[in-house]
Amino acid sequence: MKSLIKIIVALFLIMNFVVFTVVFYPVPKALQSLRPNDTFKIYDRNNTLLYEALNQDTGRQSFIPFAQIPQTVKDAFISTEDKNFYEHSGVDLSAITRAIWQNVTAGEIVSGGSTITQQVVRNIIGMGQKRTFAQKIKESILALKLSKMMDKDQVFEVYMNSVYFGGMAYGIESASWQYFDKSAINLDLAESAFLAGLPQSPNNYYPFKYFDAAKKRQGDVLSAMLLNGKINKEDHDAAVSEEIVLHKSDVSKKAPHFVDFVLQSLNDRMSEIPKTIVTTLDLGLQNKTETILQSDLTFYAKYNIGNAAAVIMDAKTGDILAMVGSADYDNESIDGKVNVTTSLRQPGSSIKPLIYAEALEKGWSPDTIIVDEPTQFMTSDNLPYEPKNYDMQYHGNVTLAEALAQSLNIPAVKTLNYVGVASFLSQIKKFGITTLNESPDHYGLSLALGSGEVELLELADSYAVFANGGSRPEIRYIKSYSSPVMQNVIQKKTADAIAAILSDNNLRMPEFGEENPLKLPFRVAAKTGTTRNFKDNWTIGFTDDYVVGVWVGNAAGEQMQGVSGISGAGPIFGKIMNMLHESTGTVLTLRSDIRIGEKQNSEGGIDSYPESVGEIGQSRPQNTDEFHIITPFANDLYLFQPDKPAGYQKIRFEASQSAKWSVDGQSAGEGISVLWELKRGQHLITAVSLNGEERSVGINVR
Repeated sequence: MKSLIKIIVALFLIMNFVVFTVVFYPVPKALQSLRPNDTFKIYDRNNTLLYEALNQDTGRQSFIPFAQIPQTVKDAFISTEDKNFYEHSGVDLSAITRAIWQNVTAGEIVSGGSTITQQVVRNIIGMGQKRTFAQKIKESILALKLSKMMDKDQVFEVYMNSVYFGGMAYGIESASWQYFDKSAINLDLAESAFLAGLPQSPNNYYPFKYFDAAKKRQGDVLSAMLLNGKINKEDHDAAVSEEIVLHKSDVSKKAPHFVDFVLQSLNDRMSEIPKTIVTTLDLGLQNKTETILQSDLTFYAKYNIGNAAAVIMDAKTGDILAMVGSADYDNESIDGKVNVTTSLRQPGSSIKPLIYAEALEKGWSPDTIIVDEPTQFMTSDNLPYEPKNYDMQYHGNVTLAEALAQSLNIPAVKTLNYVGVASFLSQIKKFGITTLNESPDHYGLSLALGSGEVELLELADSYAVFANGGSRPEIRYIKSYSSPVMQNVIQKKTADAIAAILSDNNLRMPEFGEENPLKLPFRVAAKTGTTRNFKDNWTIGFTDDYVVGVWVGNAAGEQMQGVSGISGAGPIFGKIMNMLHESTGTVLTLRSDIRIGEKQNSEGGIDSYPESVGEIGQSRPQNTDEFHIITPFANDLYLFQPDKPAGYQKIRFEASQSAKWSVDGQSAGEGISVLWELKRGQHLITAVSLNGEERSVGINVR
C-alpha cells in the first residue's frame, strides 16, 4: 500500500513539474518571431536577380505563405512526417511511445518520434547534432508552448519555410527552385512526394548525387499518402511512374565582379541592412559591355593583350551602371576573379586632366603657353629626370589646351612642377582618389605621367567632376531615389574648359590623326593613358550622361606589344559609348556652346578662357495622366554631325500614349515612341493621340 502511495505521489509531482515547466519555461526569442528570413539577395536597378547569398547558416530561403503551398505538398509531408499533426497538441504521445520502445530495443536513440511542431522548434532554435533525452524533453516542452502560441496552419507554414532539403536549400520554395527550377506553387504530386522525402536525410538523399535513393524514398512517401487516404491507387501508380527531371538552378552570380564589390562594401554592415538589396547596376548594359570586351580581346590577342575591364557610371548621380572587372571571371589564366576596376594600376596620361585642372585653378588658362623642349628636373635624390614625349619629338610653344589634348609629356611635367606635387596630392583627394597616400618625394614629378597607382573606378568618378561643372557625385552602388551627394571640387569654368579640351577632335588631331577611336558620332570628352612599360592601357571619358572607363592589359603585368591608349582601350571605349548612344536612341551632347580660343575683353586684353554659354536641355514636365510629349522637350538643342553615318543621327520621340508623329507636317511614324533622323534647322514636332489630342514642340538642330 505504501509503495502504491509513493508511486501516486511521484506521478503527481511529475505531472505538476511538467505543468509548471510548460507554463513557466521561457520561450527563446527565436521562437517569438517565426517567419524565417529570406535569403540575402542582390538585384539590379530593374529588379533582376544578380545573386542569392548562400552560406551554411542561412542557405537559400524564399518565403511562401501557407495558402500558396499546394495540397499535394501538405498531404505528402503530413503523411510522412506527422500523420496526426492536426490532432495532437504539439507532441504525439503514441509516436513517442513507439520511439521509446524502438530506442530501448536498440540500446540507443534510433527514432525520435518528433512531430512537425517539434521539428519547427529544432529548426528554428537549433538543438545540436547529437540528440539526447534532455534535448528531447526541452524540445517537447517548447513544442507544447508553441502550440499555444500559434494555430496549426501557422506552425505548418513555418515548418515548410525552414525545413532543410539539402544543397543549401531551406524551405519548400527554395527546394523547388533548387531541384525543379520553378516555384513550389507549380509542383505536381510526383514532385511534391519527391521533395517530401528529402528532409529525413538530406545528405543521403541529395538528388544530384544519390538520385536512386531519393527516388526510392519518394516511393515510401507515396505509399504513406496512399495508406493515409490522401491519394488513390491510380494517383499513386501514376506518380511512381512519372519521370523526375531535375533542373539544377543557376545560383551563380550575374555581374560577378560587381556582386563581389557590393558584398565586400557591405561586409561590416550585413547585420544592419535589409535582406533584399536593389543596386544601381543595369544588367542589360553590363551584358553588352561584357560582350564588347570579350569580342575585342580576340582581336587584341596578337598584341599580347589578355585582359580588359570597364566601368560605366551615371555622370550626374555617380551610380555604377556596369562593372566588368575582367574579360572572363572564371578564367584563372588571366586571374579573372580579380576586379581590375578596383585594383591599383598606373593610369599613365589619363591622370593629366586632373593636373591641368589644378593649374587652371591656380591662374593658368587653356591658352597659357608651355614650352615643349628638352628639360631636366632634379629629383629629391639630386638625380636628373628628363621626361620624353611619346613620339620622341619636341613641339616648341604649345598651349595648355594643345598639350592636354595631344597628351604631351614634357608640358605635363612642367605643369605639375608649377602646381607642386604636394598641392596636387592634396587636391586629388577631392576628386575622389584615395590611393595616392605616399609622400610627395615618393612620387616626384613622374606622377604627371601616371607613376602613382589608382583605381579605374575612382579615376572614372573623378572625370565626373568635368561633366558636372566642377562637382563630383559620390560613387553609388545602392539604388537611391534621393539626390546624389555632390562635393564641389573646382570652379565651373575650370571644369568646362577641361571638358571642352577633351572633346575637341581638332586639338587632338596633330597627335592622334583626324580619324581616331575618340571621334564619335556625338560629342564626347576622353583621355587615353599608357604606362611607360606598356603594362597598362586606359581610356576614360564622358558625355553629359555617362562616364566610361576602360583598361586593357594583363593581370600579371606582361608587356603589351605596340599598343597605346588610343589603339588599345580607345576602340573599346568608342564601342561602349556607341552602345550607350544606341540604347537611348538620342544624340548625346556635351556643352556644345563652349569654344576654346582667345577672347578679347573690353580693355583689349585676353580673358583667361570663355565661360559656358549654357547647358543643353531643360527640365522635363512632371508625369501627368494627360496626353503629353515626354521627349523631345520644347527648345531642345541637338548637334548635327554631317560627316557621320546617318544611322547614328537620330533622336527619339516619345509620348505618354500611342500617337501619330509628324515633323514639319511630314509623317514620322506611329507609336508611343519613334526614331527620327536629324536634319539641320528648326523643326516642329507634332504628336496626335488616338483620340485626337494634339501636342507640339519646337527643336533646333545645328
